[in-house]
Amino acid sequence: MKNMSTPLAAIYSTSVMEHHHFNQTVTILQQDGHNILKSMSSDEYKRALATIKHCILATDLALARLAGLAAEGSFNLEIDDHRKLLQGILMTGCDLIASAKPWAIQTETVKVIFEEFYEQGDAERVNGKEPMAMMDRNKANELPQMQVGFMRGICVPCYDVIAKIIPEVGKLRDQCEYNAKMWEALAEESKKIQEDKKKADDAKSLSIQDKQNGNGTEN
Repeated sequence: MKNMSTPLAAIYSTSVMEHHHFNQTVTILQQDGHNILKSMSSDEYKRALATIKHCILATDLALARLAGLAAEGSFNLEIDDHRKLLQGILMTGCDLIASAKPWAIQTETVKVIFEEFYEQGDAERVNGKEPMAMMDRNKANELPQMQVGFMRGICVPCYDVIAKIIPEVGKLRDQCEYNAKMWEALAEESKKIQEDKKKADDAKSLSIQDKQNGNGTEN
């Protein structure tokens, strides 16, 4: 988005979508009939918004810190810093929830998300820029492998850390792990298809060359 010099990118210098999401949250809360925090005092309202903003802007560093605390067994919900770390990662877990849905729902969600990516990639190409692989519809065959990286690098670790603190989240971690294995199987299948296609193309090229060489010899 920042590469395309969009209006949002011009407004926010970093974490473009995250800042946009927070500002949209505030906008919605200010509309009639949507302010679910209206019963709070002014001080409580400010603290609630601060917590929401913190959770939305939570980074991968928060996950690393929380993972360290969980591994050490030193996480303490009564410690404010620890509690904020968990709040931020829970928001991340909510954002990634499609990865922990039943497989049929997970695949349909991914299709919708990637179509949005491809549309942005198309727009970037129209503007003379080469889109990254995940936004390039010409590389749709790489989708399963991209999902493997996403699931293994972000989703599974996220739910694994949360499950160590909140055991009930183990069900989400297990489903996420199952989905990751399904994507790995699809990635292997896609890889084999591409390898077989390359072999077939190479064989066809050699056949054409042989025919051309044969015709040249006869002449």
